[in-house]
Amino acid sequence: MKFLLSLLFVGSTVLLFGQSRLSTPMEIMAFMEASPTQYRIDQLYGPPPKRERPVLANGNYVELEDNREHLRDYAALETETHKALKTKALALANRERPKYKKIRKLYQQILDDIPQHAQILSYMGDSYYRQKNWEKALLYFDQALAANPIDYVAQRLKAEVFLLQKDTAKAAQAIAKAHLLNRNNKLLLLRLKEIWALNGQTYESAWGFDPKCYLEREADTVSIVADGVWLTYGMYKAVWSYEPDYQYIKSRQEVSDFLFHAELEGTLGTFLTYSALPEKGRRIEPALEAFAQALDADLLEEYVFYEVLLVDHPALAAHLTDEFAAKLLEYMQKVRNQDFGRD
Repeated sequence: MKFLLSLLFVGSTVLLFGQSRLSTPMEIMAFMEASPTQYRIDQLYGPPPKRERPVLANGNYVELEDNREHLRDYAALETETHKALKTKALALANRERPKYKKIRKLYQQILDDIPQHAQILSYMGDSYYRQKNWEKALLYFDQALAANPIDYVAQRLKAEVFLLQKDTAKAAQAIAKAHLLNRNNKLLLLRLKEIWALNGQTYESAWGFDPKCYLEREADTVSIVADGVWLTYGMYKAVWSYEPDYQYIKSRQEVSDFLFHAELEGTLGTFLTYSALPEKGRRIEPALEAFAQALDADLLEEYVFYEVLLVDHPALAAHLTDEFAAKLLEYMQKVRNQDFGRD
């Protein structure tokens, strides 16, 4: 098949990312051939199984325990008394004429016991937001985000404050950050597109990174079910998933972030296969056309994080630094504003 033959053109390439060496498609193929695991390639007909897109809930936060990260919910920290206070405060807030001082007293009782409760801090900010006290609202939203870096509700409301202050540029940046904090939330994406439009910006959501492949395992046989160039991606996923010796080799190469490295190899290897095919007659893959744009703009790490890792693991947003969030915003502005089209 064409995409298998095209691997011959990239087999001798040495791929480096920073200090890390990346395996080429031909090297992955050679590893599979030498493995005791049996591999089978099947043609994919129709769409692959739907890719899971987890959505974070309001109140989720990340906690480190026994050197492992866990997604928690603030509700688990609350006693029955706290839950009753919160329910009463939310009910009062939804009245036609809310008594905000009383509402804040109820929230404060919870914060006296659980000062790191970011959800309540964002609710406090919301109470000031509704009264158009922007300074106090932003103060509490920032406190909420300091306690919980993935408090997307606080971040979204910051964007709304900036919009009401007629600072659309700042609002556009803030809503983009909220989107990053909960990558798969459809309402956040819709609001991003609305605010960006007000700021003269475009976000194209017609395409995404949706590999046309999946893996199946039965006994000692791994089946790679794929269509076109996505066979390459399936090969990388198979080796990373079912070959512990391969992970050992990577550890010897001082690869520390296996999750990122695996997806970087897989996406880059797939792009190499795609770009080696003759343009005439090549089926356009928007996600790989976007990859080319990211490569040209030196935003490869941002592509992998935004298009792959955040979609599969949205809680990774808890690790976003201001500097990297700014690079992700640059990626969105330079690459996510394009359609790329299809055949």
